[in-house]
Amino acid sequence: MKLRFGIPLLILAGFALAGATCRHEVAVTEPIKIEVTIRQEIHEYVHQVNDVVAGKGSVDDFVDSILAESESETETETGGGSSLLRRIERLFVNVAYAAGEDTRAKLKAAIEGRKARYAAVQQFLRDGSLGENHMALLSFRETQKTKTDARYAQAVRLTISKENADRETIIAIIAAQKGVAVSIVREEQFKANVTAAPAGAWIEVKQGDKWVWSHK
Repeated sequence: MKLRFGIPLLILAGFALAGATCRHEVAVTEPIKIEVTIRQEIHEYVHQVNDVVAGKGSVDDFVDSILAESESETETETGGGSSLLRRIERLFVNVAYAAGEDTRAKLKAAIEGRKARYAAVQQFLRDGSLGENHMALLSFRETQKTKTDARYAQAVRLTISKENADRETIIAIIAAQKGVAVSIVREEQFKANVTAAPAGAWIEVKQGDKWVWSHK
């Protein structure tokens, strides 16, 4: 009797295990595909950021592509619903529109700010006064010029402060608009910054579990 019942139980257990394995494969494979797609999209956006900052594209067109705002339809006077409900709906639409306009203004200002100081950033990268760090931001690098010229060192530090603020704004907005972690945008932006940096510029590179400075 034991043998008669044991074999069917083993067969059922085998089917259950096979089913569990199939479900596991689906659960693991799908997120990987999604992340690859998201990273590719972010990769394209951050390279566009650098192109626009370098004067190779329209600021307004880029802002539109990031925000991808669809114009809110205004309510029609036809149809049911109380006037109170229509006023409430209008209020929410106006608030959402204002929030969108605020984001658009911040993003545009940040990109235009980076574009305006692009030449200065490139100069400081070439002379070694600053470097591209792995947080997709700029870092101050001591040079003979910054040691002996206080005004020059101050100009470098001021450029870094303003540039980093604009970079953080752009990274945060892209992450929020695309529904991804800031760390993902930051990582892809860093890669794009290294690509765009002039030859000889200081960049951070990964060595083991540490980041160290090296010339590009």
